[in-house]
Amino acid sequence: MTRLRLTLPLCAFIAALATNGQTVHSNAFARMLDDASGLQSAERWEDAVKVYRRLEIMDSASIEVAYGMGVCLGHIPGEREAAAERFARAVRLGSVEAKYQLALTRNRQQRFDEAVALFDAYRKELKRDVPDEEIGRQARMTTTARQLLAHPVPVTITNMGPRINSKANDYSPVITADGTTMYFTSRRTGSTGGMRDPSGQYLEDIYVARRENGAWGNAANVGAPLNTFVHDATVGLSPDGGSMIIYRTAQNLVSGDLYECVKHLGAWEPPAKMTERVNSANHEPSATISPDGSEIYFTSDRPGGMGGRDIYRIRKLPGGEWSLPLNLGPAINTPYDEDAPFMHSDGTTLFFSSNGHSTMGGYDIFKSTLVDPDMNGWTPPENMGHPLNTVNDDIFFCLSEDGRTGYFSSERAGGIGGQDIYGIVFPESQLDHLVVRGVVTDVLEEPVQARIVLTGEADGEMIGVYNSNARTGRYLMVVKPGERYNMTVEAPGFIPRSDALSTVGVQGGLREIPLDLTLTRDENTAKAKP
Repeated sequence: MTRLRLTLPLCAFIAALATNGQTVHSNAFARMLDDASGLQSAERWEDAVKVYRRLEIMDSASIEVAYGMGVCLGHIPGEREAAAERFARAVRLGSVEAKYQLALTRNRQQRFDEAVALFDAYRKELKRDVPDEEIGRQARMTTTARQLLAHPVPVTITNMGPRINSKANDYSPVITADGTTMYFTSRRTGSTGGMRDPSGQYLEDIYVARRENGAWGNAANVGAPLNTFVHDATVGLSPDGGSMIIYRTAQNLVSGDLYECVKHLGAWEPPAKMTERVNSANHEPSATISPDGSEIYFTSDRPGGMGGRDIYRIRKLPGGEWSLPLNLGPAINTPYDEDAPFMHSDGTTLFFSSNGHSTMGGYDIFKSTLVDPDMNGWTPPENMGHPLNTVNDDIFFCLSEDGRTGYFSSERAGGIGGQDIYGIVFPESQLDHLVVRGVVTDVLEEPVQARIVLTGEADGEMIGVYNSNARTGRYLMVVKPGERYNMTVEAPGFIPRSDALSTVGVQGGLREIPLDLTLTRDENTAKAKP
């Protein structure tokens, strides 16, 4: 057999072929990297990860692949440990921005010393994307997390279990004041239409669960007309469960508006788009209804706010129209995001989530009390502490009427899916005041829309002005324990009445005082009518 001799020109040809092969490989790598980056920008995290995994096999020393993989894994439930590994690799390979991302990840892992060291190292970099102010803010979150973890609040937190939660994301619980009915949002299998979004999750649907004999039953899809082929999500619920606010996207699944739904004869009527005082060309994802239906608190990123998403309030005017939106101001809102407001059935205690106040990381749940309704006066927001709040997002808190039992959404160890719904029981009421509640009627027990003026007995100073609901006659006032008040009740066509109201000696465990009021028609006014 004659051995083939490799001549010089043929050697050169093979060398050129090998070089061209490497060029083809590089071009393929670049195209795949562009594809992964595009999927990442579209927030299709899982699809992007599939491409990044192939890229890792091709080049495990690529800074771009390690960093991009870390970003995507950080958005996928249960993959944060893997995200930390990629960011750490990117740091070793020389990535500056990976130091910042790794610092954030170390905070979520509660490895606070490492997080602080990484924030300091990143701050010293001459060329970086994140400004000093934001680095400092994130570093302060690490300090807050360390402090709150060292002083946990004595509460009992329980995952609501498989009757409520699924392997998908379940969140945004809203509950009736008596604590017997819960509506929430889920992205589980069985959604209306069976459609998925680009991230692979089913579209949002609204579910309901009811509690009987102290136990929650299985959640069920509420069906039409609340659920449709687009995203439908729970937002707010009136204390009696007769009115609900939902968020519904347009057909493009991008833009959306808030809708109000009313229950009639036990069934939900078709949702009606809320007033333009709430909905705008911007994003309004959350809202809550005051107990008497006269106020709506909502979030929006519209221009003119404090920054990010802010919480606003509108009030129903005497003529039935809604007022212009009022920003709750710097006591509540920050340059960052406030979201998921929940006005308790006492009418004065506002719970909301924020990533701008003093948080442990991500969104934390805060509490503030309305002390001056006319002047938009609020107490400084109070972080509700750990373990309710964690280094991850804790959001969509609501509280039952007794002030001791709450529900919220969180992603934490031991969950069933991504975001789960949790119950929390406080050792004492989270309300620092009393509620006076009742109905105003005439002698025939027909509801009356009345104006109630509350003043202090000792100094005559006005405490507040309250209005009963025109349709139901219900009213609600917030008072302090151990005080004496004077109360004047007025309504057109009725004789005004004055009463004394005392909370002196009220037992500490009692948070509500029932007080029904009856007005007598003014016969002289009736005779004077033509």
